[in-house]
Amino acid sequence: MSASPTQAASAEALDLVFWDPSGYRWNGPGDWNQWRYIPDGLGGEIGVRFGVSAGFGTFDWNLGGVAPHGSVKDGTGTSSFGKNEQANMASASVNAIRMQANKQFTGARNNFTVEFDFTRYKGSKVGGKDGVAGANTLIGVSDIYAGLTYARTTVTITGTLENGSAVSPAGWKLYNGGVAPNTAGGNQPSAQLSLANGVLQGTNRPAPGGQANSIDTVMGLVRLDAAGCKTLRLSYDLYPMPGSFGPRIDNSGLYVASAFPRKPVEPPKAVEPPKAVEPPKAVEPSTPAKPVPPTVVIKDPGKPGTTTSYTYTVKNPDGSIAGKGCFTYETPADGGPPKLVAFYYHDNVVGTINQSNVQTFYFDPEGDDKRFTFVTGTPAKGICSLTADTTLPAQLTGIGGEGPQSYLGKTIDFPKLATGTTTTDESTSIPAVDLVVVIDSSVSMKDEANALSEAVTAAIEVAKTKCPSDLRVTYLGIEGTFKNTRFDTTVKTYLTTTAKADEAALRGRKKGTVEGGGAQEDGARAIEDVVAHYDWRPSAKRAVFFLGDEAFEGGGADIDKEDIAAANRAIDAAKKGDVRVHTYLGTSGAKEKQRKALEEEFARVASETGGKAFTSKDALNGFQALLEKVICGSKTSTSTTTEFCCCQEYVEQPEAKP
Repeated sequence: MSASPTQAASAEALDLVFWDPSGYRWNGPGDWNQWRYIPDGLGGEIGVRFGVSAGFGTFDWNLGGVAPHGSVKDGTGTSSFGKNEQANMASASVNAIRMQANKQFTGARNNFTVEFDFTRYKGSKVGGKDGVAGANTLIGVSDIYAGLTYARTTVTITGTLENGSAVSPAGWKLYNGGVAPNTAGGNQPSAQLSLANGVLQGTNRPAPGGQANSIDTVMGLVRLDAAGCKTLRLSYDLYPMPGSFGPRIDNSGLYVASAFPRKPVEPPKAVEPPKAVEPPKAVEPSTPAKPVPPTVVIKDPGKPGTTTSYTYTVKNPDGSIAGKGCFTYETPADGGPPKLVAFYYHDNVVGTINQSNVQTFYFDPEGDDKRFTFVTGTPAKGICSLTADTTLPAQLTGIGGEGPQSYLGKTIDFPKLATGTTTTDESTSIPAVDLVVVIDSSVSMKDEANALSEAVTAAIEVAKTKCPSDLRVTYLGIEGTFKNTRFDTTVKTYLTTTAKADEAALRGRKKGTVEGGGAQEDGARAIEDVVAHYDWRPSAKRAVFFLGDEAFEGGGADIDKEDIAAANRAIDAAKKGDVRVHTYLGTSGAKEKQRKALEEEFARVASETGGKAFTSKDALNGFQALLEKVICGSKTSTSTTTEFCCCQEYVEQPEAKP
């Protein structure tokens, strides 16, 4: 079958190795213009990113499209591979990145770009140079519209050479995919491809064997020239044929392959008569082959003359630890790139891998390409090679042997600086705490007194059971008491009898000297007197818990200047006496605006003395937690840190049980 005028038949026999996009997945809109690196099948990688042509919007995959994804043993590519002008090519697996455009012709949705980065490409494996794609590199496309019926697609190829100049497609060759196998009904994807001036497009006639209404092309491979491309850019321009704006699907494939020229089979040589047998010569020892040095890139130079270690873990899909690893590098004192001096990884599939197994190592902890990658050979126990990359959806991949399936869904925690082992010895000190609970003894508090007494007492008892404590609690009423409650002693009685205070020195007013229940509602004065005259134990933490339902100076629902001044005096006294004041505002007949002002004033007294404020809405629920903080013994600890040992010991030591 003859080639078209724009292409040359492949007389050269080639064995192709396609890239491995099995781990490639489109994660969402954030993948536009983001580089992703795919194994090239040679031990290196090829970068690929999808973008949008200038003046166009991004695709909306909800309009019938399918986002880019890896397709190993790609169906369309496999079925068309080797036909027509590709007759002398062979491959074990034809792999593609496949995507499906939207079903509608909309200017903002139908143009896109694909870029390749070959700076990590192992071109030396196919007779070229590392970092560039040369004469034994092929790129391919499939399933693009030829323009007979519905639509037309052109793919313009540009790029840069190793020296940064623009590529020239003059020396490139196109091998057309030919005719796909017939299918029942529908159009046959069998249009010819042409390549002229770097523009790849379908012709306006069917390929041999195709049907007259064919619209698609199959797979076309473009073989580059020896100039060596560092980057390539494919610009897809999709547009409808005149008069056609109906829905359609463009399911396109993208291929990269590396070619190994096949050596011709030599004819058998004529059999020569046997020569006389010579005595055997002494066997000279063979010179062992030099091992290929690993590729190591570490973009964290650190300080000259320092050694740095990092550790990392591999986790199962359920979050449990599957394996762990460690690596160490040295930064030379006289400058130069860091050197990898230790590498260990261990899991139950492969056992332990060390630095001698490392083939590729890449680490950038902070740059734009924040990434941790390694490729290793492994002991015979598990698999033949292991690939890890924190930037890929399939972060851990095993090849060959018994264990590849064991790495499905595993993830790698990004390496962390290795730290030493810290041992902590704890000791507990039990502080003395004096707590005085003071209640407004006016009639309005009578209904709450018993409940408050029980609640406060219960909270204290629960807190005491949760931690060691040395607590003394005193319950006092302001110029009055409540029967059958803890509040059976007045502030004045306790201070003048038990605490031996001079009554003349007390600020509290006597019952009956103030209108209404005023003296019994002198909350601020009671706080002042307790702070100044209570028999606090030396070195004890001091706290007052005041319970009331009206203003601090003589009660009432309104906050006036006298109330604020009295509260300020109580705050000053508490600060000087190192006493924290906690407050509780009970229920009252105050209106909403008055109630809000009371809450704010009670909260001010508490916050300015380092205490907590509660209201009847809290029902003292939070007081228990507060008491635990006040009365519980405080723990002190002494920590001893042992420097990080070494990578091998870290990896091989068993995990500490929780």
